[in-house]
Amino acid sequence: MQSKNLELIISQLEDLTLSLFPEILKIYEDKDFKTRHKKDGSPVTKADMLGHKLILKFLNKHYPDIPIVSEESFTQKGYKPAKEFWLVDPIDGTKEFVNRSGEFTTNIALIQNGQPVLGVVGAPAINKIWSGISAQTPKTTKLKVTTPSSALKIVMSKSHKTVIDSAFLNFLDKNGKKVKIISKGSSLKICTLADKKADIYPRFGPTSEWDIAAADAVLRSSGGGIFQIETLKPLEYGKKDSILNPMFIAISNLNEKKTILSLIRGFSKNLL
Repeated sequence: MQSKNLELIISQLEDLTLSLFPEILKIYEDKDFKTRHKKDGSPVTKADMLGHKLILKFLNKHYPDIPIVSEESFTQKGYKPAKEFWLVDPIDGTKEFVNRSGEFTTNIALIQNGQPVLGVVGAPAINKIWSGISAQTPKTTKLKVTTPSSALKIVMSKSHKTVIDSAFLNFLDKNGKKVKIISKGSSLKICTLADKKADIYPRFGPTSEWDIAAADAVLRSSGGGIFQIETLKPLEYGKKDSILNPMFIAISNLNEKKTILSLIRGFSKNLL
């Protein structure tokens, strides 16, 4: 797909994402909105389903030949990933939505051959959009090389902290690394890296492909990347056997890739 076409798609998805904000916020600001739980125990609200409906309506109308994988309609059984498909999470951070922290996002990514070509992330509560084509600079931040400070700025999950997270922080402390923890919900963690406000985001707990893909495209376009901890290769999307991501490390600045991956390898050798 040519770059001009990708620019057009990004523009359309930005407009679509902005149009979702008032619809989602109506539900968010309703004190009586109801929450139900899926079979896996994860929460879902009317906002998840409305976002799903509106996004799929748009994509099916304008890009009928590209299949869609969305959190709210996905089933693993019989899943045959296409070489090109949309990967959608209408509301990432539903727990943050329910808790009214404001740290929830809408996420739309285009995947080709297992990699995110472009992505748009929207944060309705703060009226902000991040967008990026993997080989280009995102519109919300200028690409720049940062010199790491004495403290390593680490983004960690607000709602899903694990024992391994604590072990990683202890590992850094024992190795003389000063750290500053930044807690964020949803794909805002990766957007924080794209904005160059943090250095790394290690994820040792489970995530799904749709949680990450759009922000991954934005991060790549800002000079960063996300790598599997076991193989040190970029994350892959459209895996036939599982929609879950392996453990990964997201890096704000690829100039620090060698140093960061060496550090994470030293810690993870006892995990794998």
